[in-house]
Amino acid sequence: MTDYRHLLKQVIKIVIAVLQLILLLL
Repeated sequence: MTDYRHLLKQVIKIVIAVLQLILLLL
């Protein structure tokens, strides 16, 4: 079984990084 909690944390970090990039570009 895949560790969904670990995967979720990675996804959240990526989403936050993308949001920060978008805010910088605005």
